[in-house]
Amino acid sequence: MTENKIIKNIDSNISNENSVNSEELELSNLKPEELIILLDQLIDNDNPFAVSKRAENIKALFYKSFNGLEQNKESEILEKNFKKIYNLFRKKRNDFRKEQEQKEKENLKLKTDIISEIKDLTSEVELKKDTYNRFRELQKKWKKIGHVSIKEKNNVWQMYNHYVEVFYDYLRLNKDLRDIDFKKNLDNKLELCKKAEKLLSLKSLNKMHEDLQILHEKWKDVGPVNKENRDEIWIRFQEASKKINKKRNDYFLDIKKKDQIKLAAKKEICEKINQLANKEIKSIKEINLSNKEVEKLSSQWKNIGRVNKKDNKLCWTEYRESLNNFYTKKNDFFKNRKDKNKNIIDLKIKLCEEVESLQNNTEWASTSKKIINLQAQWKKSGFIAGKLNDKLWKRFRSSCDFFFESKKNFQKDIDKKKIEKIQEKKNLIISLKKHKPTKNKDKEITFLKENIDKWKKVSLSPNMINLESDYKKLCDEFLKNLNLEKKDLEKEKTSVMLSLMGNNPKVLTKEKNSAKEKIKELTKEINLFETNKSYIVSYKKNNPLLDQINKKIIRLELEKNNLEKKLKILNKV
Repeated sequence: MTENKIIKNIDSNISNENSVNSEELELSNLKPEELIILLDQLIDNDNPFAVSKRAENIKALFYKSFNGLEQNKESEILEKNFKKIYNLFRKKRNDFRKEQEQKEKENLKLKTDIISEIKDLTSEVELKKDTYNRFRELQKKWKKIGHVSIKEKNNVWQMYNHYVEVFYDYLRLNKDLRDIDFKKNLDNKLELCKKAEKLLSLKSLNKMHEDLQILHEKWKDVGPVNKENRDEIWIRFQEASKKINKKRNDYFLDIKKKDQIKLAAKKEICEKINQLANKEIKSIKEINLSNKEVEKLSSQWKNIGRVNKKDNKLCWTEYRESLNNFYTKKNDFFKNRKDKNKNIIDLKIKLCEEVESLQNNTEWASTSKKIINLQAQWKKSGFIAGKLNDKLWKRFRSSCDFFFESKKNFQKDIDKKKIEKIQEKKNLIISLKKHKPTKNKDKEITFLKENIDKWKKVSLSPNMINLESDYKKLCDEFLKNLNLEKKDLEKEKTSVMLSLMGNNPKVLTKEKNSAKEKIKELTKEINLFETNKSYIVSYKKNNPLLDQINKKIIRLELEKNNLEKKLKILNKV
């Protein structure tokens, strides 16, 4: 590969390489106001192109910082000032570009003219010393001419270099003069090689890269050397350039590798934040724990550090989306909780009003059930944090306590009266048990009826049923001890029973039904014995079993008659 082609490839590689964005690290900690001041200082730079990348970095960092600010009038003024200064810088850069493009066109014209002149020199039949002097003048003139456009740069240089080499190859001047020129060019290129080799010791990769480009430009301007040293000197310069480019490329590869590790770590954090955003939240405690975890993950994400500009933008987008997902979930939770709390508060207030309307009600049994039901509803109504919940609970509990305290006091009075009544009835039972009957049956019956009247005056309550039963049995025993006729005994028993029943329709109905059922049973039993009796009569006479059956039938019929009489009396009541 010729020197011209290799230079072309190296220049192409150099121009396509990305420069290290060290400014971002330098500017990342500046506030928006400081970035505006820094951008304003760049306007005064004579070469806007030299600071153009820095200006764009300032713009990116400004809006990154600006987007994190609260949007208000102050932030609007801040952005307006930035845009004003940035537009001034951009206008100056555009004007400078137009001037440069015009100069590059003029320089291209001048260099094209010089190439044409050199070409014309090589076409002369006889080359004289004046011809060589003219060639040197054209070389000096070429070096003084500025840059041309990148598009034309290599082509024009290759044409120039080609015709310079043609001129030297066909030069018929004094060989010593040419050797002196070759020696001078060799010395200059050796110096450029040394300078290129020294660049490897520079710490700044940007500086090393920029200086190498300058050396390549100077190399192009140095004329050719003798053929013996031409390839050797170029290989040396090329090797130094390769080492510099390799060092720079290795640096970028290392950064790229580290960026991949950072990107993976940042992506993992974003996934964790998304998992927290998708997690079902049931309480404030859970949302607060998740929020702390997100803040912790966010801090870890920022501490990982920046990556390259292209991936950093995507990284930030993914990071903001994951945060937005979580904070949207958080906001929805508190919004729903606010609505839920309002419903809970409305329900609790309603329950307070309902229990307050019942607290003075003296229908103890039914009201107790209602209040207990309201208490169950309160338990299911839910919880709201804060003083309002305590205030509503105090209001609700106060009404409940008032009612149940009133009921308790009322029940105490009832229980006291019940105890007194029970004691009264027990005293009547004792007096009846201790009574010693006389022979005067009428007097004894009168005593019993007086005792029963006293008994009836003491009202009946559910827990006195056993006492009533005992008293009734005691009355029956009292009458049996009087040795009354069976007929009179049944009559008096019925009278006592009716007296004890009083006007209670339930007891009366119960006694009637009991008498009817007993009559039915006795009738069935009599009919059964009658059937058995007829069977016995059909086959045997003078059977003792028949006499026994007849006696049972007579007893059962007597009992049935007594019950029927009792039922008649009950029906008349």
